[in-house]
Amino acid sequence: MKKIIGFIFLIVVIFQVGCSSSEEATKKTEETKREPVRKFVNDVNLDIEKNVSWVNLMPGTEPKFHVSGKLSLLKGEDYNSESTNLKFIKIYQNGEELYYIMPKVIVDEVEGAKTFTYSTIKGLSINKNLNTKEPVLIELIFIEGKEELKYKIDNVTVEEVM
Repeated sequence: MKKIIGFIFLIVVIFQVGCSSSEEATKKTEETKREPVRKFVNDVNLDIEKNVSWVNLMPGTEPKFHVSGKLSLLKGEDYNSESTNLKFIKIYQNGEELYYIMPKVIVDEVEGAKTFTYSTIKGLSINKNLNTKEPVLIELIFIEGKEELKYKIDNVTVEEVM
């Protein structure tokens, strides 16, 4: 049932922003960096409602990697949530940076709560080093003024949609 609700959520997000463009700042496969991934302390406090990653392997389409989610930015002592925005997402697997993207982001502010819905919309070309059988680490990069604030989500399953 959760997968059905998640799929419906994804469809709604795609339709809401389907006519919009999504800028991608994807690094070429040859330029990927290796970064050791260790235990980390996040710079912001989030309430993650949904976070999914998948590879579209449907017949008749070019295989693409997608990531989308919905989260609420909670108030914190070290940042101003009103001026903090989600700008980039990095995807790592086994310590290697596979993607650096600027997703399509919808911001909703209701009663002091700031909610971000993000997606790659059209998907990204498959990185040759992506192993869909292993989880990825998603690093959300927020900007507050000139400061970069990071939040890492570890062990995100990569679903294969066929």
